[in-house]
Amino acid sequence: MFSFLNGKSPFDEAEEKLEAGETVNGRPKLPSAPVMGWQDGVFLLVVIALIVGGYQYYKYTKERSATMFARCDALYVAAATDVAGLPAAEACYDSTWDLGFVSDTMEVLRQNRLGEISDKRTAMKDLLEDAKDAMSLGDTAKAVGILADNAGYVLLRSDEQDEWKAIVGLKQ
Repeated sequence: MFSFLNGKSPFDEAEEKLEAGETVNGRPKLPSAPVMGWQDGVFLLVVIALIVGGYQYYKYTKERSATMFARCDALYVAAATDVAGLPAAEACYDSTWDLGFVSDTMEVLRQNRLGEISDKRTAMKDLLEDAKDAMSLGDTAKAVGILADNAGYVLLRSDEQDEWKAIVGLKQ
């Protein structure tokens, strides 16, 4: 290993001595200075520490991402039977955008799950619109029938939820 902080290699020193005429049995005298100084050792330790630290940080962020995605997946699977859990699953997947490490598989899973939740939200908006249309035609029973068996209103904005509940409240 050669010194790289003091600006001179041992070969430069040997070349200078050869030019000055210093030889041992016709060959240039080998350099007598240490190959690596203490500054070089400190520099190498810093580089090694940066590499090890970077690897540890990578492992930490990868593990944190896997834990977060596992939590989101558990929320989504639980919401398969209870639609009321979908907003929590959506919020969990939305929070994964700030993670330091997301593999391609995680990215595809996030996109698919958020897309499915968005599709369900759109379906609920369509049901609400169908119920509003029925109400505008004066068919309250049909409007209530469209919305009564669905708990999907939790995916809607608060004003849409209020409309949903008001139409379902007409049932009584």
